[in-house]
Order: sequence, then C-alpha cells, then structure tokens
Amino acid sequence: MSADGDKEKTAGKGRVEVSIIIPSYNEREGIEDQIAVISKHLGEAGINGEVVIVDDDSPDKTWEFCESLKSKYNLMVIRRVGKRGLSSAVIDGWAAANGEILGVMDADGSHDAAILPAMVRSIQSGECDLAIGSRYIPGGGTKDWPFIRRFISKTAVMMGTPLTRVKDITSGFCLFRKNVIDGVDLNPIGWKIVLEVIIKGKHNKWKEFAYIFRDREKGKSKLGKGAILNYLKHLKDLWDYMKKTGKKRV
Repeated sequence: MSADGDKEKTAGKGRVEVSIIIPSYNEREGIEDQIAVISKHLGEAGINGEVVIVDDDSPDKTWEFCESLKSKYNLMVIRRVGKRGLSSAVIDGWAAANGEILGVMDADGSHDAAILPAMVRSIQSGECDLAIGSRYIPGGGTKDWPFIRRFISKTAVMMGTPLTRVKDITSGFCLFRKNVIDGVDLNPIGWKIVLEVIIKGKHNKWKEFAYIFRDREKGKSKLGKGAILNYLKHLKDLWDYMKKTGKKRV
C-alpha cells in the first residue's frame, strides 16, 4: 500500500455534474446520515452527483464502512494511509473527483445539504463561479451555540475582512467550477480550505447561500487550540500572498 493510500473511483450513470468531498477521520457513527441527505437533495433536484469520502485510515474503519454503502449511493472512497489532514484530504478528493463542479462539506451533518441544488444551479447558470454556504448573511445562523463560541467565530471572521468581502470566511462549505482551482497552488494551513479557494481561486463571481449551522449529534469534534494558531498563521500567509501577487481584496 502506498503512502497516499488506496484510491478507487466509482462513477454513476451519465455525466457527473457535482462531486462533494467529505474528509473523514473516525466518523463511522454518523457519516451515512450525511451521505444520505446529500444524495437525497441532489437526486430530488435531478442533479447527478457523487460523494467522495477521503478517509485518513480511521481506527474506527470509516473507510471500510463507506465501502459497504456503495450499493446504495454513488460513492467514491479514498483511504489515505500515512497521510493526515483535513485540507490535504479535500485537495486529494478534488483531484480524484469526476464532477464538473467540485465541493466540500463536513462529515458530521453540520452543513445543510438542502441548499445544495440552489448552489449548483447558480454555478451552472453562470450567476457565480464559487458558491459559499454562509452562516452570516440574512437567513443564516448557528443553532445552540454558547456565547464564547459565537464570539470566537465572529472575531475570526472580522480578522479576515481585509482579505475578502465574503461574510463567512471561516465556512467549510462551498461549491465551485472545476477550473477555479486549475493550476492553483493550494497550500492551506489547518482546516480552512474554503478560505484558500476564496483568495487564490480563479473565480470572477462568488455568492453566499444562507444556512443554519447545526452542531454534530454523533461522533466527536476535532477542533482544538492548535486550530486557532493555524488560522492566524493562515491569515498571515494569505495576506503575504496578496501583497506579493498584487491581488486586490476579493
């Protein structure tokens, strides 16, 4: 087995319109719920989609469980051995995906799949190249968050305002045309892969779509103190990138 793990592609019948990447680590308990709801909303909208699970060799064998679901869903499973990290997992998933539109969502059900059809159609119609799930525009929000968590999140967003006009820059939920990242050197620190795409991606128009963020009901959160330090370093690196390239505020 290689350091990059085993990769297996599965494509549904016909052209795959959208590929949703779900990075996972010890998510066996609840990941089918997210796969099912994504498949449901895309299917009901007549959108041919695939879900790509990129699992970092989970001790609970999330990857093995997902392999058993292939008869029920249009699913690709990538098991990475000897490699770890949410953002790199997403990048590997995008590289392997079959869809003309690429996206990312969390495994824990916190991102509302009900807005996926509107996001896909907005991109397909040319209304935008990058669609971002947003908690911080009218209609969006967070459910049952304590004050301190809301404060930290809003502070993180405020710190990024010199870089972009996007209201929810710490979102982990987005879709975009495949060519948005063609030839782009994505090198995120920590887990803010969407912010990396917002700043470095080759998009002309972006749009935010409101949703209510819900905390996970199954499994355990991976967010720790190190994530905050990584976020600060990521902001600095992106600021340096914008100065070096002369890129204006997005």
